[in-house]
Amino acid sequence: MSRLVVLIPDEREKPRGGIMNLVRQCAVARHVGADAVLATPTGKDSHAKRWFRHQEKVIKWSDRKPDDICLIPDMYSDQVGEHQGPCIVYEQAPLLISADFDHLRENVQIWTDSPFMLEKCHAIFPGVEIPIVPNVVDNVAFPFTPQEAKRNGLMIVFPRKGADFIKATFSLYKKQGGVYWKPKALKKMRLDKMASVFCQAEAFLASGEDEGCALPPQEAMSAGVVVVGKSAKGANFSMRHGETALISESVEDTVDSFFRLEDAALRRKLSIAGHEFISRYHPDREPADFWRRVLNGDFGDVAIAPAGN
Repeated sequence: MSRLVVLIPDEREKPRGGIMNLVRQCAVARHVGADAVLATPTGKDSHAKRWFRHQEKVIKWSDRKPDDICLIPDMYSDQVGEHQGPCIVYEQAPLLISADFDHLRENVQIWTDSPFMLEKCHAIFPGVEIPIVPNVVDNVAFPFTPQEAKRNGLMIVFPRKGADFIKATFSLYKKQGGVYWKPKALKKMRLDKMASVFCQAEAFLASGEDEGCALPPQEAMSAGVVVVGKSAKGANFSMRHGETALISESVEDTVDSFFRLEDAALRRKLSIAGHEFISRYHPDREPADFWRRVLNGDFGDVAIAPAGN
């Protein structure tokens, strides 16, 4: 049995949800008893500790051992050829999938994070089974806050994802007389600061066109924030129209949804249902069950040693 080494970028890469999910996956694996560490190209830890407030052991990628089981993100999939031991390529972003490694090599596996990504992976990597790994949504960082305790009209937006869509939507909303919703743009910030905004906001605008399985809408649901907007071609599968969120792919439909969400009773209903749905991805639920299955040998060559060995 071998140690699990989870490769993440160092400070040269901007913090993003896919990196956060890798850090959390490592933490959950350790929690259920795996010998697991993070690795960065330089051995420096600027993401887990500085941005995400996770205290994880970090090694230099070049210091890995030949028999380590390496969990490699899509952005580094070309590193598979540099490690002859067992490799798992974790495909989280549709724009980062690349057939730059031998996916049929005996000790190579591919994991992904949504039905949308699974379809893309099967098209690029035929002939292998690919499990869907549940995202880890941190309910400690993003605890449920009732709509009644939030700031009226505060809506979270991410300008780096669909900035034109965000601008056009709020412009039309104001043109049609909308005054309730006010955008709060979240840019590069630490997890704790971002989480504090989620605790205050009533709504979250999903504006990304290309997602693998975006964490922010899921974190919003965990925090009792109502999600509205794009389904990212179905990748945001936690958005179930009229049940856990309001899906609206166009600017015009999104503006209509904005006006609908001025109804406090509807916001309360969606926020409670969204939280109930997404709680399955809290660390002690499906993610922990998944990593227990890994430790039990349900994924072939992935035989991770328990901590302390």
